[in-house]
Amino acid sequence: MTDDLALKLNTPGAFDTPWLKEQLRNWNVVAEQKKSDFMEHMYKCSGRTNGLYSGLWQDFCIREAGPIMRETYFEMMEAVRLYEEGLLEPVS
Repeated sequence: MTDDLALKLNTPGAFDTPWLKEQLRNWNVVAEQKKSDFMEHMYKCSGRTNGLYSGLWQDFCIREAGPIMRETYFEMMEAVRLYEEGLLEPVS
């Protein structure tokens, strides 16, 4: 948050509750934009056209992230096995 916005938080009006001041003081514009961009990506990938964003994360986990992470898990377990058996050199 910029200093000028922090000063505006100290003025009477919409930003005068302690809770809201704290939320805005810790607001990270870049992080929030990344969340928004990713939600839009999930919406487009879902094939939806109804404007409903409910359940996007669950669908993403089941359809995209889940299968990739499952495969990655087994690749990592195989690498550990090879290393423990001395068939894989450590990376420095």
